Amino acid sequence: MAAQPLLRLTNISRHYGAIQALRGASFEIGRGEVMGLVGENGAGKSTMVKIIGGFDHGFTGEYFYDGEVRHFKSPTVAEQVGISIAQQELSLIPTLSVAENIFLAGDGVPVFASRGYLAKKAKPFLEEVGLGHVDPLRNTARLSVGEQHLVEVARLIAHNPQVLILDEPTAALGETDSIRILDMVNRLKERGKSVIYVSHRMDEIFKICDRITVLRDGESQAPRAAADMDVNSLVELMLGFELGDMYPKRKPVTRSAPALKVRKLWPDGILEPISFDVYPGEILGLAGQLGSGTSEILGAIAGSTRTRGGTLNYKGKDFLPSRPKEAIEHGIAYCSEDRKYDGLFLGRPIMENLSAPALETISNRGFLSGSKERASTTENAVKFTVDPKRLPQEAGVLSGGNQQKVALGKWLSISPEVILVNEPTRGVDVGARAEIYQILRGLADQGAAIVVASTDIQEITNLPDRIISFYRGVLVGELALEEMTSANILEQITDPFHEAGIAVSGKAS
Repeated sequence: MAAQPLLRLTNISRHYGAIQALRGASFEIGRGEVMGLVGENGAGKSTMVKIIGGFDHGFTGEYFYDGEVRHFKSPTVAEQVGISIAQQELSLIPTLSVAENIFLAGDGVPVFASRGYLAKKAKPFLEEVGLGHVDPLRNTARLSVGEQHLVEVARLIAHNPQVLILDEPTAALGETDSIRILDMVNRLKERGKSVIYVSHRMDEIFKICDRITVLRDGESQAPRAAADMDVNSLVELMLGFELGDMYPKRKPVTRSAPALKVRKLWPDGILEPISFDVYPGEILGLAGQLGSGTSEILGAIAGSTRTRGGTLNYKGKDFLPSRPKEAIEHGIAYCSEDRKYDGLFLGRPIMENLSAPALETISNRGFLSGSKERASTTENAVKFTVDPKRLPQEAGVLSGGNQQKVALGKWLSISPEVILVNEPTRGVDVGARAEIYQILRGLADQGAAIVVASTDIQEITNLPDRIISFYRGVLVGELALEEMTSANILEQITDPFHEAGIAVSGKAS
């Protein structure tokens, strides 16, 4: 790294009303360096990223870029001098071609340009991000989510940035697409580009970052070499105390009578009907990459995904919910992977979110009982370590970790015996992750049958008691606890047919 940082911010403070997002924080990155930016939800990472990228100019402190004092009034100005940000939310237009999206702003191309010219011009940028095999004239909507993220970065690279900010680039991606992102970061580094990598995934941070800057409660810790740290020391720096074991210990599960029998269930997105059992007291993991069918399976059991047939045997009765209400009436809880879309009412109080699934238990003839609602929601808030004093606040003001705890905690109001959870800790910081894992394990220890679908390889390896793996819509195997290693799981969900499973390889191709 050069002696003089390419980008340096010192004594940065930013407040929004009574909320102090940053308190005298500092940040720097050298030329050709990959700097990790980590911290809990609410630590100030997003605010720091917005300031660096020109999205927020209401801060105090010093901002130096390439040796000059800067104070960008807009992200366009920041981009013009070489600072670009790829945010979590894609800004592509899916109905346009890949090439058209790359040059959407019109920079670097003539006012009038043919599709063929744009395709030829886009090819080097696609190769830069590892998409040299993709036809630049292909409709963007036909790409995988991971490929779309790479197109987003190719669009930014077309502006020749010197500093590229990647904000949670793999949060919604499976293992294969995540590897593409990491490979791309390494290629950018080799070209002398500087990359600010923001992520909750500790394994990625250590794989690609040269140094790591930690934000805690709006204050920065001095950057440290990634090679001098490990996960435990980094987590301790983020939290200010030792976390202990991230994943709770797993106890032997007695599998006698299943809590839920899934028979010949055939949701859209699955190539053939599937059957499996879930037992009281166990956490069953559904392992697979994005698009493997695990999300559709949970949705079908919960009545929120279309299915071509099958039955659920629950408490001695055969049924198949056609809508979520039917599953809820049977005591089956479902926490989707997108809490902001269909998991929470972000503009409503936390109390209302926690009581929403069981309004009939806190009302009489259509009239809500405030005392019953407060008693029920306070109890469940405490169980999920959400401060009861915040119950009147809108759910949208909570950090991502607390939002996820509310999205899970609301289901305790129906006293479920089967709990379905899709991506339980997506976009959640390490401290909240540990709390959610402890809560899920505690519910299982109390007798609940829990089914978890996750594309996070560390999570799916260390949380469940048993795993069923899927590859491109096909159930390819089952792993008992003693067989559950990251290597075994990755083999089944990325390349299951090189030896075993040849008989079904045609279905998955």
